[in-house]
Amino acid sequence: MFPTKILLATDGSEEAVLAAEASVELANGTGSELHVVYVVSTVPELPYPHAWEKEQYETILELNRLNDLRLLEDLTRWIEALGGDVAASHYREGRPEKEIVLLGEELDAGLIVTGGQRRPWFKRIFGAGFSEIVSWQAGRPVLVVGPRGGARRDRSEVAFGV
Repeated sequence: MFPTKILLATDGSEEAVLAAEASVELANGTGSELHVVYVVSTVPELPYPHAWEKEQYETILELNRLNDLRLLEDLTRWIEALGGDVAASHYREGRPEKEIVLLGEELDAGLIVTGGQRRPWFKRIFGAGFSEIVSWQAGRPVLVVGPRGGARRDRSEVAFGV
């Protein structure tokens, strides 16, 4: 049985580009709808001891929102140029892992696809990475796509529209 909806979670990284390519192939090969989601993390990392730091954070967050909306739009066009058909693109704010899992449930996605890479053992000791958390919490199949054999591609190869 093939998934009827595939949710591609992206952040614009090299691994996310690889995941986008895989998602297009899967959606086209199975006749599934392809949905794309980009989540802006609005979770502050540290408390603000001064009021001006909070204002500065909010200004940076607003700039990030605009840039990330452009990135989502560019990614959608790039996927369509690859031959994919994006049923819908979704922009969310919050904790990325949580928002992706929630959207997967809302859409009743049969598969969530995300980029990822093997993390060094010392980083895995201190906590799970993004793709691991999504895999554990999703309650549905998650495909994590990364570079083959740990080799990294030249950035010019993965830029949208190049």
